[in-house]
Amino acid sequence: MHPQPGLIRTLQQITLLVTALLFATFASAVNFGHEGGIEWQAWEKAAFDKAKAENKLILINVGMEGCTACNRMERVTYRNQAVIDLINKHFVAIAVDAQARPDIGERYSDWAWPATAFLLPDATQVFAMAGNKLPRNFIPLLEDLVAKHQAKKLKADPNAPYSVASKPVETELTRVRDQVRMQLDRALNETNYSWGRFGINTEVVGPRLMHLYYRAHLYDNNELRQLAINISDTFFDALDPVWGGIFQVPIADSVTRVPERFAKLRAIPEKRIGNQANALIALSEAYKLTGDKKYLDAVAEVDRYLVDWMQNPDGTWYANQKDEPEGLPHNWWPQDYWLLKTDEERRKYGIPPIDHAIYTDKNAEVISGYVKAFEAFGNKAFLQKAIIAADTLLTNRLQPDGWMRQAVLNQQMSDDQRVHPHTEEVRPFLRPQAQFGHALLDLHQVTGDDKWLQPARSIADAMLATLYDETNKGFFATVPDDTASLIPPRKPLEDNAMAASFFYDLHILTKDERYQSIAEATIRAVATPNILAREGKMTGKTALALEQLTAAYVEFSVVGDTALPEAQSLYAAGLEANHPRKLLHFEKPGRYPDLGKPAMFICNPDRCSVPLFTPAQVLETAKTFRAGATTL
Repeated sequence: MHPQPGLIRTLQQITLLVTALLFATFASAVNFGHEGGIEWQAWEKAAFDKAKAENKLILINVGMEGCTACNRMERVTYRNQAVIDLINKHFVAIAVDAQARPDIGERYSDWAWPATAFLLPDATQVFAMAGNKLPRNFIPLLEDLVAKHQAKKLKADPNAPYSVASKPVETELTRVRDQVRMQLDRALNETNYSWGRFGINTEVVGPRLMHLYYRAHLYDNNELRQLAINISDTFFDALDPVWGGIFQVPIADSVTRVPERFAKLRAIPEKRIGNQANALIALSEAYKLTGDKKYLDAVAEVDRYLVDWMQNPDGTWYANQKDEPEGLPHNWWPQDYWLLKTDEERRKYGIPPIDHAIYTDKNAEVISGYVKAFEAFGNKAFLQKAIIAADTLLTNRLQPDGWMRQAVLNQQMSDDQRVHPHTEEVRPFLRPQAQFGHALLDLHQVTGDDKWLQPARSIADAMLATLYDETNKGFFATVPDDTASLIPPRKPLEDNAMAASFFYDLHILTKDERYQSIAEATIRAVATPNILAREGKMTGKTALALEQLTAAYVEFSVVGDTALPEAQSLYAAGLEANHPRKLLHFEKPGRYPDLGKPAMFICNPDRCSVPLFTPAQVLETAKTFRAGATTL
């Protein structure tokens, strides 16, 4: 049971007090930027005002703790004295943790991590670059920007982040869906089973892979189905055979101590919990279709890593593990360390540090991953981990206004040597609301327990109250602050797609009319042709939301006394039915008649099944609801 609202508020007040004390300790303990180093500022209006008052360029440094390139940029380039002197003299430097501030992280995600953007004193972007640069490359770039600024030759960057679309899309959603399908299909490399030239990126592949599974089921397409399974199989190449868990990009065993070949192969031995969440889902989906035990074995290895290395005592999960230990030999690359074959060999050089930040959106991904693993394999321990994490986050982070905090500073973070300062403000961000809302609905469906619906509705109501644009629709990335006059507010495409999907499912499960129009209005607000073209192969969540809206739900409703064994058997059959558009729940008689014994009804907007009384009937009837609805 969740605590009563009064107790929740009391716990939240205690949490905020403890957080304030921890922040004071954390701020003094973490010497970000190092003594005599770059004078980093936080993302706040005062920093932008300083740049304007002093007529200085602005350098925006966005990254995350578990990023190899970010760590290298900090360790090598940002500690170079010539770089320090140049930046402190001619720039106002702003550093942002992309996970603590998902709104800013999303804004600059086109440039990966680290993203480095350069702005005029009035905050107009003039240039941005992806990845780390060595001092010998970075210094000339800085000097050129300074010289052009002094000569007033810098111009607005045409590739600067997009802001709010001027008006909603009026195009048929099926046409928008087809455009997104085409973009993803064109970017898919069937040679290495990835979206891109360099192989699978296990952190970002999840929604695109699920889109393939979704379409394969919708059209009963064996070619798409096999392609999706092949992409799931690439996760085996990214599995750490020593400690378990999934790397960002696979490491080739045949490669040792050859930096040029590492660069060519893009072997990135980072471990983020987003990698693990995507692996849980990808491997579970493949198992549902094949029944091959190898997927269960791989999921067990992912679970082993999450439990042994990334799990906080309260059941939540830390954000990242960095790529190299403190004792790494000076002539080694991180890949050399991770290619060591035993636990003992690795520990000789130390253990790569854990980033102890606990982010709501990333934890929600893991919760959903464990739910999918439970559905596939029936292991109740997977479900229990998801439930414990969700309960912990609800207790500690659900705010009186109904939204979830993205992060709360903890004591362990005070010992972390961070690349970016953790300056998260207590405000609602779109991504954790939408992602955690999805996780709650996943738990509601897999358990049949209505207790998960109330916080999901609270989050939805808070999103509408704080982030929704009533005039032009769609959701802002966060509530506008005093930088909004300089940096226009943004309605991020993929986060809005996730929000649209959440509201679509919530309406079907609750029948609350307030939520009915939100999903389509949200997609129309952000899926403009120019934004879709700009996002290109990154539109996995948008693709899924468009499939959902155009093919429509398939609702599995068990009507009758939920305590009866017959009702539980029908519900279990609903869980077993492999249907990507499935929305499963118990329902009291009303819409459907009370037949004197439990029955299941399977419906989409076109039609409803006859009452189903046995698990076998449920499984057979579910197959007849594969195609999309036509009366939309």
